[in-house]
Amino acid sequence: MILMVLRTLVFTLVILALAGVQILSPIQHMATAFVVDRSHSMQDHENGALEQVQEAVDGKAPEDEVGVISTGAKAQVEIPLTNSDDAVQSFQTDINTSYTNLGASLQLGGSLFSGDAKGRVVLMTDGNENVGDAVRQAGYLKRQGYVVDVFPYSTTFQQDIAIDSFDVPENIYLGEQASLSLSIQSSIDTTSTVRVQQNGELILDQEVNLNAGMNQLSFEHLVTEDGFHTFQAEIVAEGDQVLENNKLSAFAETKGIPRVLIVEGKDGAAVNLEESLNSSAVQADRIPVELLPTQLSNFLQYDSIVMSNVSAHTMTESQMNLIHKAVKDFGVGFVMTGGEQSYGVGGYFKTPIERLLPVDMDIKGKKELPSLGLAIVLDKSGSMGGNKMALAREAAVRSIELLREKDTLGVIAFDSTPWQIVETGPIGDKEDVIKKVRSIMPSGGTDIFTPTAQAFSQLGPMELKRKHIILLTDGQSAASMNYRQMIQNGKEDGVTLSTVAIGTGADGPLLDEMAQIGDGRFYQVQNATKIPTILSRETALITRTYIEDDPFYPKLVRGYEWAPYFANGVPRMNAYIATSPKGRAQQVLVSEKNDPVLSRWQYGLGKTVAWTSDLTGKWAGEWPSWGNWSPLWNDIVTWTFPQYENDAYEITKQVEGNEVTLNVKAADEGASTLEGSLVNEAGEEVDLNLQAKAPGVYEGTFQTDGAGVYFLNLTEQEDGEPVGTFKTGVVVPYSEEYSFEPTNEKLIGDIAEAGGGKVLENMNDVFSTRGLGPRYEKQDLFYFLLALALILFMLDVAIRRFHVNLAFIGKLRTSSEKKKKKEKQVTEKRSTQLSQLKSASTKRTQGSSSDENKKEKQPIIQETPDSKQKPPKKEKQNESSGGESREERMNRLLNAKKRK
Repeated sequence: MILMVLRTLVFTLVILALAGVQILSPIQHMATAFVVDRSHSMQDHENGALEQVQEAVDGKAPEDEVGVISTGAKAQVEIPLTNSDDAVQSFQTDINTSYTNLGASLQLGGSLFSGDAKGRVVLMTDGNENVGDAVRQAGYLKRQGYVVDVFPYSTTFQQDIAIDSFDVPENIYLGEQASLSLSIQSSIDTTSTVRVQQNGELILDQEVNLNAGMNQLSFEHLVTEDGFHTFQAEIVAEGDQVLENNKLSAFAETKGIPRVLIVEGKDGAAVNLEESLNSSAVQADRIPVELLPTQLSNFLQYDSIVMSNVSAHTMTESQMNLIHKAVKDFGVGFVMTGGEQSYGVGGYFKTPIERLLPVDMDIKGKKELPSLGLAIVLDKSGSMGGNKMALAREAAVRSIELLREKDTLGVIAFDSTPWQIVETGPIGDKEDVIKKVRSIMPSGGTDIFTPTAQAFSQLGPMELKRKHIILLTDGQSAASMNYRQMIQNGKEDGVTLSTVAIGTGADGPLLDEMAQIGDGRFYQVQNATKIPTILSRETALITRTYIEDDPFYPKLVRGYEWAPYFANGVPRMNAYIATSPKGRAQQVLVSEKNDPVLSRWQYGLGKTVAWTSDLTGKWAGEWPSWGNWSPLWNDIVTWTFPQYENDAYEITKQVEGNEVTLNVKAADEGASTLEGSLVNEAGEEVDLNLQAKAPGVYEGTFQTDGAGVYFLNLTEQEDGEPVGTFKTGVVVPYSEEYSFEPTNEKLIGDIAEAGGGKVLENMNDVFSTRGLGPRYEKQDLFYFLLALALILFMLDVAIRRFHVNLAFIGKLRTSSEKKKKKEKQVTEKRSTQLSQLKSASTKRTQGSSSDENKKEKQPIIQETPDSKQKPPKKEKQNESSGGESREERMNRLLNAKKRK
């Protein structure tokens, strides 16, 4: 019976635990989240908002919780919910103040509360929302059982001069006077300066008088260059307190003859190519690499780009990315020619330029290379922290990837002491070596001499054809050491040295002198992104087998449309840079070793060509004097031009806060599909997904962080192949945040109403339960019930397995019952005796009263001597009994009874 009861209890407890039985207890404390609008229009109220939040926190109960959220374009938590009395003393988060997103802040505020909390969101704002939907979000919080109150602020008036609009014709003919129109809104009468730039070059700088209100200005500009142009108008005025609305951009496209940008690594490296192109209907602009553009729009005005003997370390990573975007996404052509600073020896390994070319910088047949030893001495001092250390590690990794596994490598990192990261010897497992290099972390001081001497001592005795050290540092070390003697001793062992100085803090003169003594190269680097290309170049140069300098006659693989130029033979060539062809590349000319000399391919929307010899004749030999040189190069360059017809598309945009919606309508409703790519002025790709809404009608949206020009390229495709392209610009104006607007009292009221709260006049009751229904805290009994079930189960097991006798429980119960029964009997017996005594006492009392009455009725009898002796005894008894009360007598009799 007992076992059945135990098992029933066990099963019942387990079922209750699995059913999730909970105890509900009412919640007494409050949780209040303060949302502070930190957008531009609220910047004068930040300190006041902090003080008001702190005053409200000072009046809360100890158990009440408080959280603080900042909002601008996005919302971020300053302080999560806490019952501490210390509110936020200053704002720590970095907020984009260009937009006001109140909806996101309310959503984040509601997410701070637990599901069973009594929550209130206090929104502190001027109500000038330009992103999101705060009213809808407030209604959602109300349905969750929370309350949204709004504490309003008045917008501070500021003197402001703003460019309201800037209009430039989208299509301009070459030589046309283009009309540039400006609308300027001013709150004061003032004198200001209007400046206009075209593709970053100043074309207008004029002083104008402005009146309070709207001002209309117009200027004429002669367009002398064709291509894609961006214009930017700016106004500078005294007394202007809002500078963010002083600029607006526009774009235009000029139709004219094709243009080619020629970039030279050395002056005169591409003169004959420029002359060849200018003799035809192509305009060639030849510039040194130092003048390479830094804006995407400057590249998009050209039909093709030619790089002649340009080293990768003379360009930034950003410039390479811009060229990559121009080719891949906008169809601009690209040609690279050779020389001692190009391809692999130029440091292009694993760069954006290598990706777009039809050849790889890494060469095949590495087993034929001479034995090589390389030591990388890498500064890991504290000043190398952040991006510099990351780029230095990446540079070392690229160098390792260019080497063979049988090549000798040593990596020494140093701060105030040297650290042998990779023991100098054959590489073996490249992955393991790269993993070690990537583990280098910056710390400590700088000692250049000791690790460099260690590298010389390790490479010097080795039997290798070429031994080279690359020293990279951004600091200075003791100059008292004998660097000259150390390097000269190393040279006697065949070890050379190149040095890289990063930033102005490095000891440039010392490092330059070290490289000169060590028969190496010195690099002064201001932009750390150039470090990987420098080390790649150094690694390629020390092999020296990248440059093939035995004269030969190139072989024609397949001439394609250029075949007629080689009908009478191919001129002799002196040298070229060895590369490896990519799989889809079209080989036109190859060397005797089957290395590419002239190859081409399609990359994205663009076409690219690789010519691995030079253009001057030093390497190209007889080619520049060949009769077909000019017409061949004209065909090579024009082959890279965009070949698609530019179909007309009608494009309109809608700007709502930081979200821009593009509506694209095609001229016809064909069956082709349309793909769109969008990049900003820095060349960074922006997410844009065009969706078909109807035949020939498309729509896409993208997010923007600020004003500027975004470049849109539309590609029409049929069966997966591009058949047409269209490029244009999308101008995004500055945010409405920078347009003066008074406090939006209507929106503030709507938010409070939707959130079940009110518009506050003070912060007195922000921790009250006003407007909030009862909430309960749930306490899960799962573990308690499970533990109780386990205890009973163990008891059940003990009874069954160990034969625990529970008879003693019955005996105890029987004994207890007997004891209780005996006590009951004693109590009843005592009660009966007491009743009997009470009854007897009552009768005796009544009898005594009757005798007295009889005595009163009897006649008086004269006493005799005998009778006089008996009554005294009787009186004595009466005195003794008459002196006790009834209760005392009964107790005395009862005690006497017990003694018997």
